[in-house]
Amino acid sequence: MSSLSLQEKNVRELQQLAREAPDARHRDRRRPLSRAARLHLIDMLSRQSATGLALVAGVSIYLAVTVGRGYPARAAAWAAMSLCALWVCRHLRNQFRSGNAITSRPFRWRASYTSCLSVLGVILASGPILLAPAGAPQPMVLQITVLTLLAASGAAMLHTAHMASAAAFAAPGAIFTVLAGVRSGDAALFAAGLAAALVCTTSVYAVSHFVRAKAARQHPRTTFVRREISSRSANNPGSRAPHSISAKTAL
Repeated sequence: MSSLSLQEKNVRELQQLAREAPDARHRDRRRPLSRAARLHLIDMLSRQSATGLALVAGVSIYLAVTVGRGYPARAAAWAAMSLCALWVCRHLRNQFRSGNAITSRPFRWRASYTSCLSVLGVILASGPILLAPAGAPQPMVLQITVLTLLAASGAAMLHTAHMASAAAFAAPGAIFTVLAGVRSGDAALFAAGLAAALVCTTSVYAVSHFVRAKAARQHPRTTFVRREISSRSANNPGSRAPHSISAKTAL
């Protein structure tokens, strides 16, 4: 196939020719996302994260009010840390959505936002340990554990557009749930917490993988392929398999 005929083909046809190449299977094992797909996921993260932050804020305020009746100092300290981390995360999100200078650097914004989420996730998940002392009533500990795990799971689901952001909620939620079961000394509570933690992390990973795959299908990599036919293939006109492919990624 001459270079002139390749120039007449569109991008989709060139991509199909690249997939039919002998080494296409080796190249497609670890195909990274296109820039368009990554930007789409960042936009999803900035839009859906508002609901996740609101969920965390609601659960934090409710726990601070209910637990504060019995342990006001613990509840005040935990609520102050949680609300401060929430304010920073929401401020970063609002800056990005309002079109400030950080909007022109979406990948830097995502890194900063994820680092703030990691702090917020640890503070939220540490509720069963920080809010209730070791001798607290079992129903109170169970309520705190369930609410913090549900809030962490819900916030992680709303951040599945970015695996690291989702893990900032899911991983601490699972770890502190298991630690709360260990500290309680109740085997049934420990088993239930461990099972809930496994379900939470597995579900978040599956949803995040699905969202990433969907973005990759909607925004595929655009590749301009040039075939160079060697003298060996020139001696065999019936063969369409190229012996060398050079690709330059556009996106």
